[in-house]
Amino acid sequence: MFNTKKILFVIPPYFNIDDHLSAATSSIMPVFTIPYGVLSMEAYMRSKANGELEIDLVDLNLKAYKILRESTNIASDLADMVKDKVNLFHPDIVGISALFNTCYDYLALISNAIKEMAQPPLIVIGGGLATNLYRKILLDFPHIDAACYAEGEIPMTELVKATDYDNFLNKHPSWLTLESIHSGKLPVATYVNNLDEIPMFNYNLIDLNNYNGRALDKRYSDKNSKRELSIHTSRGCPFNCVFCANGKVHGKNVRFMSVDRVINEVEMMINHFVLTVLLIEDDHFLADKDRAIKILMKLREYNIRIEFPNGIAVYAIDEVIGKLLKEAGATTISLAVESGSDYVLKKIINKPLKKSMIENAVKILRQNGIIVHAFIVLGLPGEMDEHRLETMKMIKEVGFDWVYFFITIPIAGSRLYDICVDNNYLVNNDFRNHIASKANIKAPGVDPEKMEEMAYLLNLEANFVGNYNMIQGDYEKASYYFKNIVHKYPEHAFAHFYLAKTYEQLNQEDAMVTKHMEKFNQLVEQNEVWQRYAKYFNLK
Repeated sequence: MFNTKKILFVIPPYFNIDDHLSAATSSIMPVFTIPYGVLSMEAYMRSKANGELEIDLVDLNLKAYKILRESTNIASDLADMVKDKVNLFHPDIVGISALFNTCYDYLALISNAIKEMAQPPLIVIGGGLATNLYRKILLDFPHIDAACYAEGEIPMTELVKATDYDNFLNKHPSWLTLESIHSGKLPVATYVNNLDEIPMFNYNLIDLNNYNGRALDKRYSDKNSKRELSIHTSRGCPFNCVFCANGKVHGKNVRFMSVDRVINEVEMMINHFVLTVLLIEDDHFLADKDRAIKILMKLREYNIRIEFPNGIAVYAIDEVIGKLLKEAGATTISLAVESGSDYVLKKIINKPLKKSMIENAVKILRQNGIIVHAFIVLGLPGEMDEHRLETMKMIKEVGFDWVYFFITIPIAGSRLYDICVDNNYLVNNDFRNHIASKANIKAPGVDPEKMEEMAYLLNLEANFVGNYNMIQGDYEKASYYFKNIVHKYPEHAFAHFYLAKTYEQLNQEDAMVTKHMEKFNQLVEQNEVWQRYAKYFNLK
C-alpha cells in the first residue's frame, strides 16, 4: 500500500501560435486533439495502482488559444497558469505529454516555471517527442527529471508505486535520466500487450466540447448534438514509411483490442457521451482484415458516423471492405496516398502501394457512395519535378473529392529526420517550424523556397481550378466544399470565385452569385498574391 499520490498531466501547445496571430488566419480555430494517451494512462493507473490517486490535466493548447489575441506575453501567461495549477493541486508528479515537434520550445517554459517553486514536484515527460529525443530533452532541459520511452501506461503506473524515485527511474528499462544515459543505458519499451486491460476512459477529466472539429465531413443533421470521440482499436504498424516515427512509440508488432471490447466501448460512448462521430485513429486499422470486418459488421447496428482521420491503407480496400465501410457509417474516407509516383512510393517512402491500387480503391469507395479524400506529401528528398507531375496526373485521372497537400515534416525519430540530419538537409533547426505548411528540407529535387509555392499552386489546381465534382457536374457537392472554405477562410479569393460558379449552375439567386464574384474581384484587386494566382490560372 502507498499514500495518496497526486499526478498532474500538462500538454504543451502543439499548434503554431505565431500563425494564429497573423491577420490572414486569426479567425481560424486550430483543431485540438483529445489527449488520448493521457486518458489511457489515467484509466490504466487507476485500475492497477494499489492506492488512492488524484489525477488532473491542463491542456495548454486551449489556454493559449483563448489568450493569444489578448496577451502581450503569451509565454509568461502560460507559465503563470502552470504555476497556479501546481500551487492549487500540489502534485507529487507532473507528467508532460509531448507528442509533436512543435511542443519542444515549451518544455523550458513548463519545467522552469515548476522548478522555481518552493517545493517542486518530480517532472517527467512522455509521448512521441520524449521517445525520439530523450537524450536531447534531458540535456537541454535540466529541470525535467526523467523521460519515458514508448508507451507510458505501465511505466507511469510503476512510477506512482515507487517510494524512491531516483533509484526507480535509473533502474526501470523504460525510464531515462541524465545519470542513466551518461552510464550508457539504452531504453526498452514496456508495452501493454493486451489492450483490453486498459479500462474505458474517464472523459470527465476534460471538456469534450473543446475537442469537436477533427472530423473531415462537417455535415450534421443537428449541429448541437455533434460529439466526436476517438478510439485506437490497435497499436503498432508493421511498415517503415520514411517520414513516420510512430513505430518507435507503439512498435512494429500490431496489438489489437478484441472485437467485443471495441463494441462495448462504442456503446459506452453512445450511452454516456452521446457519440455521433467515431474517429478510428489506428495506424493500420486493416492490418487484420478479418477482425476489421467483424468490427465494421457490428458498427452497422449503430446510427453513428465513422471516420479515419489518420487515413486508411489503400492496398487493403476491396469490395467487401468498401461495402462494409459504407454500411458502418463511413461517409468520407481519407486515403493515405502520399504520392502518384510508383518510384517515390517504393524507393523513397518505402510504402507497399502502387498507383493501380489507388485507382481500384477509389473506384470501390465511389461505387458505395463514399466521398474520397487523399493525403499527398510533397518535398521528400529525392522527389523530382517529374514525380510531382506524375502525382498531379494521377490526381486528375483518379479524381478525388478533395486533396490535402502537406509539405514533408522531418519528424524527430523518423528515418527521414535522420537522413536530413546526416546529410545536412535541414534549413531550420527550430522545431516550431517543422509543420506541414513550411518547407524545411533542402535536398536533391527539393528547393524549400519553391516548395511552399508549389504546394499551394497544386492545391489551387486540384481543389479549385480542376475540382473533380465541378468537372463531373456535381455542383451541389462542389459547393459544399467551397462554402466550408469561405466560412473558414473568408479571404480566400478562389473559394468565392468557384462558389459563385456553382451557384450559377445551381440557378441560385443572382444576388448570391454577385456577392461572391464581387468578393473575388475585391480580393484580387487588393492583394498582389491573389492577383498573381488569378493571372496564372487565367481567372482575370
